[in-house]
Amino acid sequence: MYLFSRFTTNHLSRYLFIALLLFTACAKTDSPDPDEEQPGDNTPFTEGTLEMGMYSHGVDLGFFIKEIDFSRDDVPEQFAELAENSAKAQAFLALLEEYSESNPVAALGLMMNAVIGTYYVKGDIVLGKARGFGYQFDNYHDAKNDIGKIFMRTLVQTDEIAEEDRELSLTYVPSVDLGVGSGSSMDIAIYDREVSSKSQVVAGYSCDVSTYTIKSQHIPEPDPNNPLPPTPVVYKLVVYTSDAFNKTINFTHPFYLPEEAGILKLEIYYDNGEEPTLVMEPENITARAITDAELQIEVSEPVYSFTDFEVSWKMIAIFFSGWGALGVEE
Repeated sequence: MYLFSRFTTNHLSRYLFIALLLFTACAKTDSPDPDEEQPGDNTPFTEGTLEMGMYSHGVDLGFFIKEIDFSRDDVPEQFAELAENSAKAQAFLALLEEYSESNPVAALGLMMNAVIGTYYVKGDIVLGKARGFGYQFDNYHDAKNDIGKIFMRTLVQTDEIAEEDRELSLTYVPSVDLGVGSGSSMDIAIYDREVSSKSQVVAGYSCDVSTYTIKSQHIPEPDPNNPLPPTPVVYKLVVYTSDAFNKTINFTHPFYLPEEAGILKLEIYYDNGEEPTLVMEPENITARAITDAELQIEVSEPVYSFTDFEVSWKMIAIFFSGWGALGVEE
């Protein structure tokens, strides 16, 4: 009875490869007036936590994650109650339905980026601990030693995933597998990059602002017989970087970009609109001592390499397990 009947497994399977482009963790901070000059902190942030959020047109994409207990077997009932009684839930569903009709790629982006999480930072090591719609996704990145580790787990009580596949551990090499811990590395050759002459403040930190805009020759021509784009296109990325943060945090963002400073905020455009489709930004930044225990990532056996053939399919099953719990059928 809800719009998710539109998102059949067949529909989703057409975009499975996009799922690996669209992950991330995170909650909201108010943006400054872009025309207003403001001072910002440049004190190096060497240790502490960043609570990150993902929003679309002011809608919190992590709302359902915070409210639904996926360990219970009544997930559809919990979802229906929220959809009926919560203004925040209704805003999310209205936005999702609007995009499902006008831009299915953006709609899937909203689904996959319904994520909340925290980055634990200590020097050039970061452990991003994220919770998505029915799954856990942790990413450990050690820049100095070129070590990357991922742990995933479905939070759903489901028979659709074999018990041995409900958790997944894998390793990757950050310097080689760019973007694995986030979602994807951008092909920056097809974008023009422009640096603003003005800095802006994000969560109290002074940031340089760069805009990546796709070159016109790389925008796919629309097919009148197929309303879907031939490939998923990010038309524009606005990137806010702060020299106060090590660039290692960038490996946990939705897109890996070759910026030399830490990216605190991303504005992602899946169309040519005036407003971004998605906004990733910090809700809270806390400088404090991080213990070794807080940097330990869970491990399940066997431990795969990201290059192993079966890894992508195992990841996809976990990514979509929460939506499957709503009773989506083929």
